Amino acid sequence: MSEKTVQSATGLDGAVAALRRHLLEKGNRFEHGPDYEGNGKVLASVKQTARMYESMGYTKLVELGDPPVYALLQRGHRELHVFQPQDPQIRQWLADERANPNDPAIRAYMLGTSGLSEADLAVAAKPRRYHINEVDEVFIVTSDDD
Repeated sequence: MSEKTVQSATGLDGAVAALRRHLLEKGNRFEHGPDYEGNGKVLASVKQTARMYESMGYTKLVELGDPPVYALLQRGHRELHVFQPQDPQIRQWLADERANPNDPAIRAYMLGTSGLSEADLAVAAKPRRYHINEVDEVFIVTSDDD
């Protein structure tokens, strides 16, 4: 699959909705992992983080925005989502380890902000467990290796 960059607001909204539809498939679960604060900005941007993972053998499949606010990379069956949430409510939930990312209210908010509903979601063919980590201001969501 070749790398794609989406820059228009309409394209970005549609791409975010598609990504949320993928991540929130019925059966997928999320959990918080450790957060890291570097000396200064270890990973200051999505672009810098994506480059670092590309140097570790990941292939960048999608990059959204200019400057990028989201990138999807893959190595084998492992997905890697790198982003800086633009919505302050989502940022707060992701940063708060006491918040349960599988909470129905959080799920409903994530779907609603993309114009989606539970009826729009497929059941995951193979449910995945995603780990959410924050490094400085960049969030990294990884799937378990298959």
